[in-house]
Amino acid sequence: MGPIFPEQNLNLMFALIIGFFFGYILESAGFSSSKKLVGVFYGYDFTVWRVFFTAAVTGMVGILFLGHFGLLNLDTIYINPTYLWSIIVGGVIMGAGFIIGGYCPGTSVCAVFIGKLDALFLVLGVAFGIFIFIIGFPMFEGLYKGSYLGTPQLFDSMNISMGLFTFIIILFALFSFWGIAKIESIVNKGKTADPTPKHIFIKMSVLAVIIGVISIFLSPQKTSLLNEFAKPDFGKDVHINYITSDEIAVRLIKGDKTMQFVDLRGKDEFKKLALPYAINAKPSDLFYMRMKNIFNAYNKITIIYGNDEKIGIKTAVLAQKVGYEPQNIFVLKGGFLTFSKNILNFKMPSVIPTNSIVKDTYLFRKEFGQQVYQILKNSKPRKVVIPKSKRTLGGCG
Repeated sequence: MGPIFPEQNLNLMFALIIGFFFGYILESAGFSSSKKLVGVFYGYDFTVWRVFFTAAVTGMVGILFLGHFGLLNLDTIYINPTYLWSIIVGGVIMGAGFIIGGYCPGTSVCAVFIGKLDALFLVLGVAFGIFIFIIGFPMFEGLYKGSYLGTPQLFDSMNISMGLFTFIIILFALFSFWGIAKIESIVNKGKTADPTPKHIFIKMSVLAVIIGVISIFLSPQKTSLLNEFAKPDFGKDVHINYITSDEIAVRLIKGDKTMQFVDLRGKDEFKKLALPYAINAKPSDLFYMRMKNIFNAYNKITIIYGNDEKIGIKTAVLAQKVGYEPQNIFVLKGGFLTFSKNILNFKMPSVIPTNSIVKDTYLFRKEFGQQVYQILKNSKPRKVVIPKSKRTLGGCG
């Protein structure tokens, strides 16, 4: 879960409130009972399976729908990185502890607060295990950080869309609920731990299938927009603000601090020479929260440029569709190649035009072109650091 409020103390208070409600729900679902929790291993009570699978499917559907309508940026969701061996070994230890102790870490705390001694001993055991791990970390570190696989997601590994994967999981959940009811009925001699009436289950199943079918045709806003971005006519009818090379040059000489630049060229070209304090980025980077802070900076205009203006135009349209303020977004007319030709490497034509405006423009370029070049050479590009995944401890509810 990410921060909801800008003030850290408010986030901590909100997390505490959520924690109380989460504990209340666990207790209401019977998860403070070790007998109910371990029932999934012995086949007589699959309440844990039903609750956690329902929560997972609900969260998946919610994320898909919120992402599709642009209400949630999926890039801001932290995904625990995959370290294969620590997951396998940790899973075995966790599973064994679950069966022997009858609780997982979260439910054990819930049970302690209603006075169950067996849960208290499990919590003490968890604390002791954490202490041993901390003391022996140099010995465990190789295993803990071994076989790093990044943050793979199943739907990507299966080469299918998130929407289709959601539909498959919904179907799997429904069939599994039917299957575990049969297992419970066999083990409990005709009885099931699920109190839901059959007609209610059928209606909810039909609703879940309908939602699953709708999910097939949905995709995250980022995916949809980047697919549209790839089309040649993307943003054809969208209004774009332009800024010329000469206006930028004048502002640079005057020391204007209201301009910030996003450079879409390759890294090698960017490192060689770029506009002052520019940010090297790709169109897909616009979906990161760090870029939002840049584009929506107070009292600043963001000037986008590539080698030509085509990529700048499409990226400016993409920025508007992502939700950035259009009045603050400009495209360098003609791109960086035109800026280089007109300002940095300007050559006075042999025949000077008689038009006073054009003549003054040419004289300005001739006199101040090298000064602008030195401003570019003396400036350092800005770096937008996208934080890498860090190894974090996980747990169950």
